[in-house]
Formats: sequence, C-alpha cells, structure tokens
Amino acid sequence: MKTFVVFALAIASVSAASLDAIAQPAFASGRIINGYEAEKGEAPYIVSLKSGSHFCAGSIIDENWVLTAAHCLIYDSFEVVAGLHSRNDESEVQVRQVTSKSQYIVHEGYGGSVGPNDIGLIHIPDGFDLNALSRDGSAAVNKVSLPSGKYESTGDGKLFGWGRDNSGSLPNVLQTLDANIIGYSECKAALPLLAPVKDVNICSYTAGTTDGACNGDSGGPLVRYTSDGVEQVGIVSWGYTPCATTKYPSIYTSVAAYKKWITENTSS
Repeated sequence: MKTFVVFALAIASVSAASLDAIAQPAFASGRIINGYEAEKGEAPYIVSLKSGSHFCAGSIIDENWVLTAAHCLIYDSFEVVAGLHSRNDESEVQVRQVTSKSQYIVHEGYGGSVGPNDIGLIHIPDGFDLNALSRDGSAAVNKVSLPSGKYESTGDGKLFGWGRDNSGSLPNVLQTLDANIIGYSECKAALPLLAPVKDVNICSYTAGTTDGACNGDSGGPLVRYTSDGVEQVGIVSWGYTPCATTKYPSIYTSVAAYKKWITENTSS
C-alpha cells in the first residue's frame, strides 16, 4: 500500500522538479495549474499576504476583516495588500500592516497540519476603503459575500491567485481557473483511502486532469457567481503534490461550514 507523507507548513512555493514523484498531501504550494489571466478588477476582494514577498492569499469579507487559511498565519507581522492585479504595479493598492499575532484569529480546532479547521481571520483596525475606484472607474477594492444559504456551494466556480503556473514561474498578473466544485462525499471517493478530508471540506476536481490538484494560493478564494452576486464558498487549503502531475482533487475549507464561527469572531 502506498504511504502518504504529510508535509509540515509547506507554504513556500517550490519547483515541480524538486518535488518527490510520489503523490503526497501538502499545503497548496501556490500553483494555478492550467489557469489564465484574470481581468483587471475581476476579483477586487482578493488580497496578497506579504512578508518580504507574497506567501499566501486571502479575501476581504468586511471593511475590517480578511478571511484566509489558518496555516498561513505563522508570522508575527506582515502586510495585507488589496487592489493588486499586476505584481509590478502597486499604484492603486491599499496596504495594511499586521503588527502582532493579536491581530489575527486561528480556528481553535486547527491542528497545525493538513486537515480540517484550516481557517483564520485577520483584523484590519484602520479598515479598507471599499469605495475607492480605479482609473477606469471600476472598484479597486471590494468585499466578497459569505454563502447566503440560498445557493449550492458546488457546481461551476472560479479560483483566483498569483501562484506559480505550469512552468513553475511566478506570474506577474492575477490568475484564475474555471473550477468544477464537488462536495465532501464525491471528493472523498476520488482521494486515496487515508486522505485527511472531512465533511467541512469541499473540493475542485475534473477527472483525468491536473486542473483539480493543488490549485491556487493557500488562503485564497474559491467563489461561485449567483444572481445575488459573488459568494466565497471555499478557502484554498491543501492538495496532493507534485501539483503539475497529480490528478487528485484540490481541497478547500468550506466557508458555509464555518459561517457561524466567522460571524461570532468578527462580531466580537
């Protein structure tokens, strides 16, 4: 029986050439496999978390709160950059500072490795300006809605991130991927027997392709478009590596499963 080894906090992006050839569960290494460039302003809610350089993504859910993965919250201080599209053009970005661990919340049930409860919140005391406009008149920075409960969290969705592409290069422009989102039962059936997937996870998966493996930046948003607007249904959590060759599903924290936790913590 094949043994699967859990990587510990593998947030830093690595090249496909340096990965073991055996599929292993690990944190999303920052790749959008088979993605394409997003339109400017297409995801005004996504943020880049930077400690010298980009290390994770997150999403604005309120003027004062950012949603991300728990495994991303390991630094005492870092920057939260909103309104970023091209990494070499920060002319219209809003930068907010996280100065201590007291500024963020990690789910109390998170165990520090791949698995459930991989969710966290970052408090932004001075808030983001959600009314700012880009030079073209579009919303430079905006929030994304949590699941309303009126719509399914599965089906057609989109993933966003600045993660490395198929070549292993870090793209300058925000990338996106059209994702087929599946629920826990279908995901579990498509994963190895001992995969640490739980009913608080959802997945993206297209059978027989690498699209559904290790897609996007850790902490970044998986969204669905509804008649009431964009809803974030997932947070990039983990997947099997090597990303560019593995054909297992990508695993996300289900936002709907933690909506009460998010509401309680942002309210307090």
